[in-house]
Amino acid sequence: MSIRGKAAIIGIGETPHRRVWPGRSMWSLCAEAAAEAIRDAGLRREDIDGLMTMGGVYPGPMAEYIGIRPTRFAVMSGFMGASSGVALAIAANVVANGMAKNVMFVAGGARDPGNPAASIYMGDGGGGGPPSTGTEWSNPFGLAAGANTTYGLLYTRHMYEYGTKPEQLARIAVNQRFNTQENPLSAFRGQALTVDDVLNSRYINYPLHLLESVMPVAGAIAYIVSSAEHARTLLNPPVYILGVGVHQGYASSWTNPNMLEVPARLSTKSAYEMAGYGPMDIEFAEFYD
Repeated sequence: MSIRGKAAIIGIGETPHRRVWPGRSMWSLCAEAAAEAIRDAGLRREDIDGLMTMGGVYPGPMAEYIGIRPTRFAVMSGFMGASSGVALAIAANVVANGMAKNVMFVAGGARDPGNPAASIYMGDGGGGGPPSTGTEWSNPFGLAAGANTTYGLLYTRHMYEYGTKPEQLARIAVNQRFNTQENPLSAFRGQALTVDDVLNSRYINYPLHLLESVMPVAGAIAYIVSSAEHARTLLNPPVYILGVGVHQGYASSWTNPNMLEVPARLSTKSAYEMAGYGPMDIEFAEFYD
């Protein structure tokens, strides 16, 4: 079933982001982002009847901490770094089908070095997870942290097939850092990056350098999804959801017949088909990893 135009984002909340945040907990940061999203949507806490959290944090304790009662829908969205996007697809379906009226997604982490119990980090699974196929090859040596084994192999194959240079790959990280310099909420505002900085940083997993790897930060985000009909009654203009797509890739990159064909190739195809648009119509794109 297509949900094109049947759901909309009606409110967002985001805390500042820092490398570490002593004295704060994941719960308090998520509550701050949630409160901002509710205000942005022009709602009350009592209006939130659906809640989605990131994998590892149950909706029940989160709902009680931020003071809402999601009486019609609640679930964890455990899809590692793609969890917030998958949650958007689920929430859009829930409100489009009338299961709930206002579904909130909230996630974050504190990274407090003095209080590990408060530093539960939900912002990025980093491609980790339980052992998968091919462990006879990985177990004797161990995998790199997060998704760096997968991306190290992917980058190496890309360099082999297309002649891609390390300088070109480093430019991706440089451009991302450039884009964040004017964002007052960014943990890296005022910390410009050059290609030489990236190439001179130590290897994490060849050919990946430290400065082109995911950098965990402390902070939280929240958004609220409602039906298109309800969204049109609110004060602020909504952001209608035109197309979504979710595709599960291979658990181990080395079992993929084509290592360079990443899941986004198929999930974007689904989103384009639902939206009725194509790549040439897109004016802004944001990619994770």
